[in-house]
Amino acid sequence: MGTVSEHHGSPVYRVTRVLTWLVYAFAIVAIAFLIMAFFLELFNANESTPFVEWVDKATRRLMQPFRGIFPEVEGESGSVFDASLLFAILIYGMLALGMHALLDWIDRKMAAARSQAAFEPPRRPSPSAQPPQATSQPVAPPAPGTPGAAP
Repeated sequence: MGTVSEHHGSPVYRVTRVLTWLVYAFAIVAIAFLIMAFFLELFNANESTPFVEWVDKATRRLMQPFRGIFPEVEGESGSVFDASLLFAILIYGMLALGMHALLDWIDRKMAAARSQAAFEPPRRPSPSAQPPQATSQPVAPPAPGTPGAAP
């Protein structure tokens, strides 16, 4: 019980792995588009070509939270150095690593809880925790003159 092969075969482990792969897939695609956009702007690519339009269209939504953070620096020949693109690349990479770390942490906590539950003996009620059993002897009324007796 609690072996590594059981841990890797658990449904929670599989779900966290799928989520991790999806986060990394998104981050890699986003970073690839951002890198292409950075170099296309840096080398003053012709904006009317279909490929440049496609990359620009793909990066618009990715860059929405980062636009205007840093000023764009224009070169002599029309090239543009956009530090916001580099910042977005850095942030998307860090978010992917952070999500991976969070999913691993959750997975470790759940595995530890499963492991602890597997090694704990089943709980039996203690004798002192059981309710008192009723006796079959009749209870006599209090003697006259004692507290609680009827007058």
